[in-house]
Amino acid sequence: MDPLVVATFAVVALLEIIVPLALGYWIVKKFGLSWRVFGLGALFFIVVQVFHAPLVILTQTPLYFAVLPFGTTAAVAVLALYLGLMAGLFEEVGRYLVYRYLFRRQEIPLTRENGLLFGTGWGGVESMIVALVVLAGMVSYILLTGDGGAIPLPDDPLPQAEIEALQALTPLDILPGLAERMMTITLHIAWSLMVLAAVVYGKKALLALAILWHAAVDAAAVYLAQTQGILVTEGVIFLFAVLALAYIFWEWRRMGVRAAA
Repeated sequence: MDPLVVATFAVVALLEIIVPLALGYWIVKKFGLSWRVFGLGALFFIVVQVFHAPLVILTQTPLYFAVLPFGTTAAVAVLALYLGLMAGLFEEVGRYLVYRYLFRRQEIPLTRENGLLFGTGWGGVESMIVALVVLAGMVSYILLTGDGGAIPLPDDPLPQAEIEALQALTPLDILPGLAERMMTITLHIAWSLMVLAAVVYGKKALLALAILWHAAVDAAAVYLAQTQGILVTEGVIFLFAVLALAYIFWEWRRMGVRAAA
């Protein structure tokens, strides 16, 4: 067991919790907003997953095997497109419905500031959930690679291979996950502003664009992770995140001009 790996697990998990909360705090204080908007983003991310996750779990394996006769690459590509489209549809339509009905019912202004905070809550709670997974991974690493092994394992090649993979972990294997969470939060904020714009401007085309953009990011991540490895995958997500950041600034200015008019 490498103590540096354990420390990296802990720091990554801690930052995946602290960063979205700190960003939410900054937005709330700077613009005088309510944490309720952050909470709605977090809550409805979870609500959407209650419907989205079971559907994906039930359908992805049959779909993969149905396409497998056309080749492994084709099966991975189709599955990636399917998973991306499902994520885009559920999450962006979910955002749209919250803005369109719940915000207005609760008299929450459809402003760029609230869109920013809502997106931070949406992406932030996903980051916190991933942090719990990272902590679980840290516990597994400690138990399975500690001196003598804290968990007795059967004399089977598969568990032994998993332990060897854990023993080979370095801090550099864990850090990309933190970078991905930060990029994903940026993307969620961009999509939240785009869907907000769809409601404010009455343009359903922006909702469709948000769905397709979300689908493209998730599909690329799934496909590249399976075929090109983690570094290429994170590089592509980085490019999407840069585009998202540019869109955030552009939409922020556009909504500011509209509010001042």
